[in-house]
Amino acid sequence: MKDEMGFPTRREFLKAAAAASGAALILGIGCTSEDEQDSDVEGGDIQPFSPGTIGTLQLKNRLVRSATGECLALNGEFTDKYLETMTALATGGVGMIISGMTAPVQTDAVPLQLYAYDDQYINSLKKVKEAVSGAASDCKLVAQISHSGNLYVGETRTGPSNISWPGDVKPMRALSVEEIGAIVEDFAQAVRRFKEAGWDGVELHAAHGYLLSSFLSNYTNDRTDLYGGSVQNRVRILREIVERARVLVGSDFPILVKVNSTDSGDYVGEGFVGGIGQEVFLETAAEIAQMDIDALDVSGNSWMETASSDPESQSFFLKAAEALEIDVPVILTGGNRTVPRIEEILTNKKVDFIGLARPLIREPDLPNKWSAGETTGAKCISCNQCFYNIFAGLRCHQEP
Repeated sequence: MKDEMGFPTRREFLKAAAAASGAALILGIGCTSEDEQDSDVEGGDIQPFSPGTIGTLQLKNRLVRSATGECLALNGEFTDKYLETMTALATGGVGMIISGMTAPVQTDAVPLQLYAYDDQYINSLKKVKEAVSGAASDCKLVAQISHSGNLYVGETRTGPSNISWPGDVKPMRALSVEEIGAIVEDFAQAVRRFKEAGWDGVELHAAHGYLLSSFLSNYTNDRTDLYGGSVQNRVRILREIVERARVLVGSDFPILVKVNSTDSGDYVGEGFVGGIGQEVFLETAAEIAQMDIDALDVSGNSWMETASSDPESQSFFLKAAEALEIDVPVILTGGNRTVPRIEEILTNKKVDFIGLARPLIREPDLPNKWSAGETTGAKCISCNQCFYNIFAGLRCHQEP
C-alpha cells in the first residue's frame, strides 16, 4: 500500500523494516519462533503488555509514564523523595519512565527540577539512573529536556517572537539568531550529558507552549528569517538540535520528540483561535518524523480536561494521532484511563505506545494491577490539584 506520493505508508514501512531485519520487535511485538515472528509482522494483536521497540530500546510493555513535573529536586539534583517517586514508578510496572522537565540552560533553570546544563550534574543524574535500574532493571529511563521560554516563571520571557500566549501579560522578547544557536548547543550538550549518565534516551519537549513549542506554532512565531514562516522553517530549531545531538551521541541513543496536536487549551483559560490545529499538526509531525528521531509523543494543550470511564471522554488526542502516517513509533499521551480503551487503541495499530501521567501520580503501580488482571479504570478523578499545587512537590491530593 502506498501513499499519494508513492511512498510506503507508515505501517507498511514498519512491516518491511521488521521483515528485513528479521526482528518483529520493530513493530513492538515480541516473538520466540520464526512462525510467531511471521504472524506478528502480518498483524498480530498488540496489547498493553506486548513488548515494543523505540529505537534501540526494547520495552517490556506499551505503557509509558509521560513526562510529569516532579518538583522534587533541590538545586538541580535529586532528593530522597525524588528517588522514591521514580523507583515507585519503576517497580509499578511501566515499560518506560519519561522524567519531568530537566533544564538544559542555566538561565531557565528553577530549583525544583533536575539540571543538565553543566557537566557537574552528570554524577547526580547517574545516581538517578542507577536507582531506577536497581529497583527495576527492565524499566527504561528517558529524560525530558525542555526550555520553558514563553512560559518561564520569571519576569522576562523569550520566544521566537514577542508574541505571548493568550492571557499572558508578562513581557516577551524575541530571540536573536545568535541566541537560538546557543540554545541549540545547550540542548545538544544536555543530550550528551544524559547519555554519559547512563540514561536510556531523551525526549525533546516541543509541546505545551514552552520554547520549542512556540517556535513550531504559527500563533507565536511570526519571524521572517530562517526560523519562521513555513513549517519547514518553524521546525528548524528542533532539526538543528537533533542534528547537533547526533554528532555528540551517535545514532544509537534514542531521541524522542513531544509535540502539540493542538495549541488551543485550558492552560490559557477559555482556549483561543489559531495556532497548531489538525492540518498544521500533520504537516509539522511529518517534518519532525523525517529527522533522525526514534518516536513522536502526541499531546496538546487541552491536557487539563477530565477523563472518565466513557471512552469518548478519554484519549484526548487520539484522532490526531491516528491520522498520522509517519515512519517512527507514536506515543499517545493524555486522558488514557481504562484497559478496554487502551486495548482498542493498540489493536487499531495507529498508535504504538500509551502515555500515562496523572493516573500514575495516584497509582504508580497501576500497570502491575492491570497486568495481574484488574480491569477497573484508574482511580484518578482528574481534579488537577496535583497540577495546581505542583510547586509543593508532586503528589495526589485525593490520597492521605
